Amino acid sequence: MKIDYLPYLRKKVGHDLVLSVGLSVLLVDEKRGKVLLEKRSDNGLYCLPGGSIDLGEKVLEGTRRELFEETGIKDCGELSLFMVVSGEKNRIHYPNGDMTEYCDLVFLGTYDSSRYQERHDKESTFVGFVPFEDVPQDKACLGRTADIIRRYRRGERNVLID
Repeated sequence: MKIDYLPYLRKKVGHDLVLSVGLSVLLVDEKRGKVLLEKRSDNGLYCLPGGSIDLGEKVLEGTRRELFEETGIKDCGELSLFMVVSGEKNRIHYPNGDMTEYCDLVFLGTYDSSRYQERHDKESTFVGFVPFEDVPQDKACLGRTADIIRRYRRGERNVLID
């Protein structure tokens, strides 16, 4: 049985700082030189699409679920572990007072960006593919987003645990 973990946990601990496993996808279209980014509506920062794993959920199952929920993409093909990102830079203070620090599993995948229509919803003001050279600078990005993209652009493909 799967349980939407963070709401379940919040009922027990309130707004206190908690640790959660995050799942993010670095989805690239190398042919067109683009990467999929989301601009969050709660803080205006850019990030990779993703979210948290639920209780009882397998990692790749949760990753694909989150990618679909955030972007509408169902058919992203093979995903491979690219990075594990943790620490204080992965701490988020939400507008409702919740504090969560994520140990984020970042997966790499490829996608033909010409098949994607930009979108937005209540969680994001923009979701779409942007040229690598137009990726916002660090201060406009959530956590390590810009670092992750730079690492990909440098051609680093070994799994980095940070």
